[in-house]
Amino acid sequence: MHQFRNDYSEGAAPEMLDALLRTNAEQTPGYGTDRHCAQAADTIRAACGQPEALVRFIPGGTAANAIAISALTEEFEGPVLAADAHPTAHETGAIEACGRRILATADANGVLTPEECERVYVQTTAGGCHATRPAMIYFSNTSELGHVYTRAEFDRLCDWAESRGLAVYVDGARMASALAASDGDLELRYIAARADAFTLGGTKAGMLFGEALVVNPRTERTRRACDRIPYLIKRAGHMTAKGRLMGVQFQAAFTPGADGSLPYLRHAAHANACAVALARGLEDAGLEPYIRTMGNQQFFWCTRPQAEQLEATLGAEVTYVNGRPVARFVTSWATPMEAVDEAVAFARTLL
Repeated sequence: MHQFRNDYSEGAAPEMLDALLRTNAEQTPGYGTDRHCAQAADTIRAACGQPEALVRFIPGGTAANAIAISALTEEFEGPVLAADAHPTAHETGAIEACGRRILATADANGVLTPEECERVYVQTTAGGCHATRPAMIYFSNTSELGHVYTRAEFDRLCDWAESRGLAVYVDGARMASALAASDGDLELRYIAARADAFTLGGTKAGMLFGEALVVNPRTERTRRACDRIPYLIKRAGHMTAKGRLMGVQFQAAFTPGADGSLPYLRHAAHANACAVALARGLEDAGLEPYIRTMGNQQFFWCTRPQAEQLEATLGAEVTYVNGRPVARFVTSWATPMEAVDEAVAFARTLL
């Protein structure tokens, strides 16, 4: 049966794959200095409404996070982020390996709040030079548990960070899903206008690999980050010789199709629709939602025997909350709606 393990099991979406095939025999300079990367960067700047932004392509999300956080902070500073955020729980100390200490909040379900940011800020700065100094906030959109930030939530975080002189960084590994969410009211241009830096995830949005790191050089801190980023990318071993492969894919993803839509958002909208339909079907079948989301990740409580079957047959990832199994189902650009129906039918056999 179709697997709902993640949103990067398949290869490339048709537009990206066609673009790679079309340019396959071209000879270009290496390390992202080719015309495809330059054009893709210009296209992204236009889509963001930020003509002066730095745009760099990095192979993976963990690398992009480590580079962005390293660039935006000093050696004695760190990011404020939720305890369930990706760098805290799923990046094997990558941020700490760069010499930066994570300053985690106690926010529930990985959704960062100004109240917890303030608590951590006051607690850490009270020690003066004896404690790591907060320099930025980090949150992902969508979050680890599929939360789509609203404009009001985003504004509150940006307002708080601005009041404390901290930079705002949005991990957009699943930014496409967030932007395409049917209940979302936060647009890319608005994010770009207020955040100091963010990523546009490609790996989980129909590309073979690649993340676009975008930095707005509007402050002294972000201008310094822009200067540091190329060196940090190279030093960390993420300056890809065949960097044009990322530029080609991002250019295709942000070029409108015949219907005027961007493949980047169109494929995400399809993945979201499949995920929402799956969630409704699973709930109707009798499974209890852990969290309801409009993105491409869905989470359901289950028993241990159910968890074993859902993992073995549908590829659902199983984690445990207070000792109770939670199954995660993820859809992608390549998920067929008929596979959703099959998954729901299978789930009914477990109840």
